[in-house]
Amino acid sequence: METKINKHNFVVRPMEEDEVSFMLDYWQNCTPEDLERMGVDVKKIPLREIFKKNILDSFANPIEKTKSFYLTWYVGDVAIGFTSLKNIIYSESGEMHLHIWDVSSRGKGYGAVLFCKAALEFYRIFNLKKIICEPRAINPMPNGMLKKIGFPLVKTHEKASSELSLFCELNQYDINKETAIAYLDQIP
Repeated sequence: METKINKHNFVVRPMEEDEVSFMLDYWQNCTPEDLERMGVDVKKIPLREIFKKNILDSFANPIEKTKSFYLTWYVGDVAIGFTSLKNIIYSESGEMHLHIWDVSSRGKGYGAVLFCKAALEFYRIFNLKKIICEPRAINPMPNGMLKKIGFPLVKTHEKASSELSLFCELNQYDINKETAIAYLDQIP
């Protein structure tokens, strides 16, 4: 899939029930090298049925009370990945994660546009004041993308970035609205 970078070709929207299988397939098909690069503890990935139930249960929560939320990323009419917002405190903060399940869509600049659109959508949906993103420090793809966009690196520290993660060194970025808007403004 070769798509010209035009922000209007890229759409983020709340994940629907029939899209959950894409996310589950992604986690199931990650190589051990991918999981290590991301800092994922394979022992923490739930069985598929439990994982699906947990995600679907989160869909049923009211926006003001949910702790996790998922957006599907589209290039044209093809779903290529997702972003999640975890540890949500409504009207306050959340922690953003990103994954492109379509390997052929990686490294083409799509993630930067979709990430910025997703961040702005999370700010809108949850009326947030702050979002952070904490990729593993040695993971070149998300770190390179976040730096390219211009999000400030706040600190490097050790912790587990999600319920699936190992305790490892993370880079924490401030995912602010101004930087996301400025990046999108330069895209036709």
